[in-house]
Amino acid sequence: MRQSTFCLTLAAALILALPFVSTAAEPADGRAAPPDEDRLLYGVVPDVTLTTSAGRPVRLLDIAAGRPVLLSFVFTRCPGVCSPFLRSWRAADRSTTRPDYVRVVLSFDPRDTPADMAMVADHLALDAAERERWIFAVAERDEVRRLADATGFWWDWDQARQQFDHPAMIAALRDSRLVRLLVGGTITSARLDELVREASGGFVASYPLPGRVRFRCIEFDAATGRVTLSWGFTLLLLPPLCTILATTVVFATAARGRAGRTPSVTPTTALALLGKRDGELL
Repeated sequence: MRQSTFCLTLAAALILALPFVSTAAEPADGRAAPPDEDRLLYGVVPDVTLTTSAGRPVRLLDIAAGRPVLLSFVFTRCPGVCSPFLRSWRAADRSTTRPDYVRVVLSFDPRDTPADMAMVADHLALDAAERERWIFAVAERDEVRRLADATGFWWDWDQARQQFDHPAMIAALRDSRLVRLLVGGTITSARLDELVREASGGFVASYPLPGRVRFRCIEFDAATGRVTLSWGFTLLLLPPLCTILATTVVFATAARGRAGRTPSVTPTTALALLGKRDGELL
């Protein structure tokens, strides 16, 4: 009975701990965490006015023209992630199987000018055909802020380093709504294809963001499309296994008790048995 009680207690403790396991990986600093997709996805993205690197004003919806849009935020004086991030995107873009989408690179630094963004385009060594598919632009500060708020992008001025702290991310837009976020400084062609597929209305298997959820039942490999079981699935099996074990222990203990129990004989029963024996002898 002690074993069964222990197993049942352990199962109950594991079940109660599951909500805390799933949120244990949340960083204390909200800025360090990826954007909250649950709050942002399918929200309306404002149709802001951009000024392209050629100095031409254009509305975001006009650029899209019904096509999916992938939007990123950079600043031209960035000494860190911006340049490697854009080069990674360009390399993945050149090998993507889904080229029909709009690429928008928007500066969030009010000091940047269309000429600065043109220099960014030159730095990426885009050919003539690629120049037609990539939009490098600036916008008014309020317009950038509205767009950033709708997509979960943020930036902070680091006074000590005299530069902005910000994430590297791409926001996928479809019909003026945010449908997916890709966060990270490196972009592979597989991840880019997946992003464009979802922005185009295709089905993409969902899976937890890296570092956001420790408890998960499946692992999804975006590069191969394979789904495999994770350790969380084993954890889900513990409560029923503990229940089966506890039930087995209870029944086994009861069976052993019945088998080893010596029948008690009362005086009345003893006299009856003796009388029956004497009658048989006669």
